[in-house]
Amino acid sequence: MGDVKDILGVPREGLAPPPSKSKKKDEPKLVKPKGMSREAFALLSASHPLMPSQLMDDIRKKEGVAGLKEKARRDPRGVVTFQWRKFSNPARGDGLELEHWVKCYRDAQGRVTPADTGEYSFAKYNKKPPIMRYNDEEWKNLIKKEPGWSREETDYLLDMCQRFELRFVAIADRYEFPGAPERSIEDLKARYYGVARQLLVGREGGPESVANNLLVRHPFNAQHEKERKRGLELLMQRSREQDEAENEILQQAAQIEAKRKAEAAARKAAAGPAAAAAAGGSSQQGPAAAREVQEFRAQEEPGVPPLFDEEAQPKAPDKGAVARGQHARELVEAVAARQQGKAAKALEGALAEIKMDQFPRCPTRAVCGAYIALQREVIELLELKRNVQAKQHMLAGMKRAKREEDGDETPSQKRQRMGK
Repeated sequence: MGDVKDILGVPREGLAPPPSKSKKKDEPKLVKPKGMSREAFALLSASHPLMPSQLMDDIRKKEGVAGLKEKARRDPRGVVTFQWRKFSNPARGDGLELEHWVKCYRDAQGRVTPADTGEYSFAKYNKKPPIMRYNDEEWKNLIKKEPGWSREETDYLLDMCQRFELRFVAIADRYEFPGAPERSIEDLKARYYGVARQLLVGREGGPESVANNLLVRHPFNAQHEKERKRGLELLMQRSREQDEAENEILQQAAQIEAKRKAEAAARKAAAGPAAAAAAGGSSQQGPAAAREVQEFRAQEEPGVPPLFDEEAQPKAPDKGAVARGQHARELVEAVAARQQGKAAKALEGALAEIKMDQFPRCPTRAVCGAYIALQREVIELLELKRNVQAKQHMLAGMKRAKREEDGDETPSQKRQRMGK
């Protein structure tokens, strides 16, 4: 029985309440003092009590330790202060003076000096465009006389340009020269930039030395500026219904163009075997006969068919309605599809070189006939070039064979032949 009590932890004399557990007092948690490294703080424990305030007092007494409170650096100019002072802006010519807060320094003697003793800090942003002026001699020799513009009105325009710094909207609003007609912004710009350009070119003796100047490179065009503004006005006056209608037309045009490309690709794929056979047959024949290129003339006369064939000759349309431009475009694409390999690339390059790789936008009868005739003549020219190159290679081979047969020539004769 005693063994059981021992196992259960019960005293042998009798049951007794278990001893109450004593609550441990929470020990104060150490906080790493400022300025102490983490490794040094890890060495501290409850067995080595050290109060952070005591530690900091000891550290503050030492000098030259990194990471301590920096000493306040005193500015040799004195203590910073601000004063309410007057200032004037050089951009104004009326001598207006205003007031604002200015940063200053007060030295040991109590004298106060501003931090910036120079010009007003924002005066550097006072940028004005240079205005071209002329004297009496330049007015007589350099300035071109324009009807309706006198020297007095030109001087008045230059004064207004200098006053409003080439802001022509403000100049046109305040332009009131007695006896002068109403001047638009484009008229004022054209007169000023014309005078400035003439002075610039005349003073340099020619436009070559000032060719990169904007006034010389891009002269002002008053008519173009008026048309541009008129176009913008028309664009701004359009309604939403007009914009939607135009977008619908553009979408339909894109669909038609995509359909045409698909049809052209299908015709090109279908004409592949036939074009290869035609190219093989033409290669067996001899070179094309030489012909004289004549100027294409397509006079619309009564009774003349409106379409053309591959030889640019008048052709009557087939049964049904036929669009001249569509027929000519299909005919041109069919002729180009018969060209294979390098011949097709040469044809595209030749037409692109003369900037005629795209079908004309205005498919009139004369334009369609001229374009068909041009394509046919380009194809004949390329064929003649290929024949000439073949003959040249043949001639070079014959000369090489002839030189090999004549092996008894002397070295001096060979060097003379090679020199030539």
